[in-house]
Amino acid sequence: MKPEVKYGLLGGAGVCLWILAEYLLGFHTTRLAIGEYSGYFSSLIPLVALWRLLRLRQREYGPLFKVARGLRSGLFASLLTGALVYCFLVFYNFQINPGWLEQALTWKVAQWRAAHVTEEEIRAQITFYRNANSPTGLLAATLAGQMLLGAFLSAGLSLLFIWRDKTTPPAPPSPPASAGGPAAGS
Repeated sequence: MKPEVKYGLLGGAGVCLWILAEYLLGFHTTRLAIGEYSGYFSSLIPLVALWRLLRLRQREYGPLFKVARGLRSGLFASLLTGALVYCFLVFYNFQINPGWLEQALTWKVAQWRAAHVTEEEIRAQITFYRNANSPTGLLAATLAGQMLLGAFLSAGLSLLFIWRDKTTPPAPPSPPASAGGPAAGS
C-alpha cells in the first residue's frame, strides 16, 4: 500500500473516531459548550498523519525531497482523509445523530439572542449552518477544508524537514573494519 493511501486513510479514520468519541462523551448532545471547541482538536490527527507521511518520504528521497514532492504526497493523503470524513459525516448526520443540528442551533440561537443579534442575522446564520451540514455543503466544506489544511501542513512540514536536514550535521564516518582480523601474535 502506498504511504499516501495508508496515512490518508489513517488520518480519516482518526478524525472519524474523534467525532464518534465526541458524540459518546455528549459533546454533540448534552455538553454543547465543550463540543463547540473540541472539534478543533481533530485537526491534530491529520497533522500527525502528514508528519509521519512526509517524514517517511523525506527519509526515502533524502536530498531529493523537495516541497513540491511533499505537497503532492500531502494533498493526495488529505484528499483521502477528506473523502473518508465526508462519508462518515453524512452517515453521522443522518443515521447516528440526526437531531444534533437542530439541538445545536437551538442552543446557538439562545446565545445569539442573549448577545442581541438581530433576528435577520440569526435567520441568516441558521440557513448557513443548515446548508453547510447538507450533503452538498459537507462535501464542499470537508473536501475543501481537508485539502486546504493538507496544503498548508504539507508545505510547512516539508520546509521544516528540508531545513532540519540541512542544519543537522552528518554522522561521523564509522572506522573501517580491518581486513585481516586480529593482529598475529596477539
